[in-house]
Amino acid sequence: MSKKSSVTLTEGNIFKQLLKYVWPIMLANVFEQVYNLTNAMIVGNYVSKEALSAVSSCSIISNIYNLFFHGLGLGAGIVVATYVGAKDKRKIKESIETSLVIATFGGLLLTVVSYICIPYLMNVSNIKVELYDLAYSYLSIYVLGTASSLTYMMCFFILRSIGDSKTPLKYLILSCFLNLALGVIFVRVLDLSVTGTALATIISQFVVDILCLNKILSLEEVQFNFKNIDFNWKIFGKICSLAVPAGIQNMLIAISTMMIQSYINLLPNEYIAGIGVANKIAVFAYIPMGAVATVTINMVSQNMGAKEYKRAQEVIKQSIKICNIITLISSTFLFVSAPFWVSLFNKDPLIISAGAMAVRITVYSYIPLGWSHVYHGAIRGAGNVRGPMLIAIFTQCISRYLFVYFGLQLLPKNVYIIYTSSAFGFTLAGIVASLYFHNSKWTKDKMLRA
Repeated sequence: MSKKSSVTLTEGNIFKQLLKYVWPIMLANVFEQVYNLTNAMIVGNYVSKEALSAVSSCSIISNIYNLFFHGLGLGAGIVVATYVGAKDKRKIKESIETSLVIATFGGLLLTVVSYICIPYLMNVSNIKVELYDLAYSYLSIYVLGTASSLTYMMCFFILRSIGDSKTPLKYLILSCFLNLALGVIFVRVLDLSVTGTALATIISQFVVDILCLNKILSLEEVQFNFKNIDFNWKIFGKICSLAVPAGIQNMLIAISTMMIQSYINLLPNEYIAGIGVANKIAVFAYIPMGAVATVTINMVSQNMGAKEYKRAQEVIKQSIKICNIITLISSTFLFVSAPFWVSLFNKDPLIISAGAMAVRITVYSYIPLGWSHVYHGAIRGAGNVRGPMLIAIFTQCISRYLFVYFGLQLLPKNVYIIYTSSAFGFTLAGIVASLYFHNSKWTKDKMLRA
């Protein structure tokens, strides 16, 4: 791997390396979220309040597949990073090319599946009759970009696994500006309504695909040749063993959220829009932990591959500290400024009030959620995906849904039950993940902790 393409994470100052690689990933995650913000802001300001409600009511459906793709990319990144740490050039090439084959054929298959499932998922979500046509129009276009979403997600994790966090950032910045420009043109100029924003997203992601693939296939160790693709079934199995549980976990969390969204969709349209906007805003408090967790996975994977166990332990400790500090700052900022950010999407006072309240109740629970992300990232980086999966399903799927279900049985139509469900699930996730990491025999045996 050329020096410009990859960086070893098995030596050097840990704190400086974490900060160096966290900020490009953090900014990349910000621009990744701008996709969703852009779509909602365009339809909320240029189409109608109903269009914003429609996009908000089905946003979790569109995210189900993206969360699954995140799991696939995560698995591929762990495998590549492990071989980078072990300095096994042949396996690096095979793991990268195997990952790209998975992205290509998996993306095409999931495009068909996701399109077929749209009516069923919309019915489960209790999308209102007056919003159904707008929501269906948006989703039917959006899911056509499934293959491109999986490809760029896979490419981003591969690049980060070899120590390159700046290239994905550059491509995402370009893509976000393109998405914004095309969205305004398609909606404001060509009057394509919600389908225009979905179409703009697909085109923007496709541009990222081309750039990422060109970057990866030009790496010194890959030397890609269509006539001699190094697809390795053993590596395929290893990627799937790590990726599928993580992908299923993410999808189950999304499905649980979709079930909760089905209760939200029974509320007045202003609450649907407000809570939908709040979810898009509050996620910016999530971004720091996501970035730190990504770096933690890559650094732990490389150091486990290099058998630098003490260094891996220090990586985890430093990651928790950085995650706590950054998430506290971002959460406080969003808590104070929540009404302003919600107002950018729509000026309706009820939408602003509902959205700001949802943000303020949720944001500080991202601090304990950050613990779960870092600890789970370290555990996955060491090869264990079952423990994090079971914890996440219990805390963020089962417990969170039961909290809403029984809460609304006791206090029917109480919107505060829905507001606090995320805070409950996130806090529980952080506590259980911390207990598992510091007390399980597995983390001790794998030398993730002293």
